[in-house]
Amino acid sequence: MDWKSSMAKKAALIFTVIVYVSGLIGMHSSWKDWFVSMTPFSLLVSLFVLIQHQPLHTIRTFSWMAGAFMIGYLSEVLGVNTGLLFGDYAYGQALGPKLWSTPLMIGANWLLVTLIVNEVIWRVLPSKTPGYLGAILGAMGCTALDWWIEPGAIQLGYWTWEVGYPPMENYFGWFLVSLIISGAYFRLMTPALRNSSTVVLLGLQLLFFGIIR
Repeated sequence: MDWKSSMAKKAALIFTVIVYVSGLIGMHSSWKDWFVSMTPFSLLVSLFVLIQHQPLHTIRTFSWMAGAFMIGYLSEVLGVNTGLLFGDYAYGQALGPKLWSTPLMIGANWLLVTLIVNEVIWRVLPSKTPGYLGAILGAMGCTALDWWIEPGAIQLGYWTWEVGYPPMENYFGWFLVSLIISGAYFRLMTPALRNSSTVVLLGLQLLFFGIIR
């Protein structure tokens, strides 16, 4: 059973790599619009792999995941409808169905980003690192990844900014929201347990949006 489970995890991870590579190729072709419309599928595949590779599936684990999704999503609802937290922006159609002018998949994106960044950071931190320091570094890492993603996301029509580019307010907002989620990560998750998919998924995010940039 363990062998079959291991093979299933590897197959899912390989499939995810194929999805990202195919997306990169497709977005530089005449089929670009179709590949952009498949972004929600790519996010769902990434989330499936992330959850599949999670060492423990407990109430604490799923509570943190649900919290990360809801905090991220509701912060975007607040942001896009009031201009608070992130600045003045609007979502396009690429991320799928919206509720309160906010794509539901943006909550999945917050979960994906905060989990892969925090897990990777906890891999390199000494075991006795204080939780508050880990949370701050996690928030900084999430904010840095958003900065890396922004140019490609704007180019692909995921969202647009009133001033044409993300203001500094966006990064302050990202740090604040991801600090809350990262702090909860230390409290509810088990940093000592390694999710073997996070390094690959983070690498794919960096590669994909680096090339799109």
